[in-house]
Amino acid sequence: MCSAGAISALLFPLIHSLYSTASPSMLKRKQSSRVEAQPMTDFGPDETLTDSADILWINKPWVHSLLRACAIISVISVCMNTPMTFEHYPPLQYVTFALDTLLMFLYTAEMIAKMHIRGIIKGENSYVKDRWCMFDGFMVVFLWVSLVLQVFEIAEIVDQMSPWGMLRIPRALIMIRAFRIYFRFELPRTRITNILKRSGEQIWSVSIFLLFFLLLYGILGVQMFGTFNHHCVTNETQKGNVTWNSLAIPDTHCSPNGEGYQCPTGFKCVDLEDLGLSRQELGYSGFNELGTSIFTVYEAASQEGWVFIMYRAIDSFPRWRSYFYFITLIFFLAWLVKNVFIAVIIETFAEIRVQFQQMWGSRSSTTSTATTQMFHEDASGGWQLVAVDVNKPHGRAPACLQVPDMRFNGTDAPDCQQTLSIA
Repeated sequence: MCSAGAISALLFPLIHSLYSTASPSMLKRKQSSRVEAQPMTDFGPDETLTDSADILWINKPWVHSLLRACAIISVISVCMNTPMTFEHYPPLQYVTFALDTLLMFLYTAEMIAKMHIRGIIKGENSYVKDRWCMFDGFMVVFLWVSLVLQVFEIAEIVDQMSPWGMLRIPRALIMIRAFRIYFRFELPRTRITNILKRSGEQIWSVSIFLLFFLLLYGILGVQMFGTFNHHCVTNETQKGNVTWNSLAIPDTHCSPNGEGYQCPTGFKCVDLEDLGLSRQELGYSGFNELGTSIFTVYEAASQEGWVFIMYRAIDSFPRWRSYFYFITLIFFLAWLVKNVFIAVIIETFAEIRVQFQQMWGSRSSTTSTATTQMFHEDASGGWQLVAVDVNKPHGRAPACLQVPDMRFNGTDAPDCQQTLSIA
């Protein structure tokens, strides 16, 4: 009996030492495997390239800072590149040309370096498969286009007021590169995909809802109103001789059928388009055709100056048409659709917040679970993780005999030896 007690006294410290050294590493491995099982998607700003890359300068932090500063300089250069600016300050044309040339060489060198490191098409992390790289590549292309266009303008091959200047518009998007370092968050790719898919479906449905009402009220406007070209002019006004003095003060729309506003004595209600005025002079706000009607509906739905459109309709047509049309238009387009859009955006942000809470909650629960689980040897000789309730009383037996919980430490060893020796 004593020999068995002595053997047990020798074995218990050995098992305790093995458990104390093995369980933390095993628990850490168990915990890390749970955390690593969730692939994290980093929608970060700057691409992380391998340290073993042939071109190391592209990975330097100061290079990233320099390129972000160049993005701000590029936007400033675009802002100065206007015909009126060059007319008042002619040297700025050459200053912007020099800045754009320097920026072109820097960004082109960066693009070539990334293509060399990543590969252009082949490979999992190739240049064309990375969205940020594609964005930077498009910015380089538009920078080249802007520079070539400016060369033609300096050589007076292309007029500075020509529509070709619109090719510089996408260059303003390079500002995203300067600030995208702050747009950084991490979520599992599956959760990001689910959020984008769900919110995309909702936004698509609301967009169809909006287009339906725009088309509906555009057609109703063409059918119920038409043009707003009738104005009150003096009786002496002749075709091709319309001036500001020919119009009433203030300028007033009128109805030729006697159902709307009637011109005062000395004036007549005529269509100014019949008197020789062009569409550009009359304006494009009205319900002449479907395209112009949809534009007018959108203008009214924005609630910016929509009352003036309603007053024109009241003066030119029966009032009940205007009341019915604009009251329902404001209700459906300005209130209903706008609130639905806001609800979709709020729901999307709420979904992202829930996903973050679930992710952080799962991490905290994993840590707490790992600290309250201990290894236990079952009847077959295998080891299992069992949950331990630290607040539960464990009876009157010595701590060394509470084998299921393996609750002993260095201070329990003398008590265990003494207890087993007595046994």
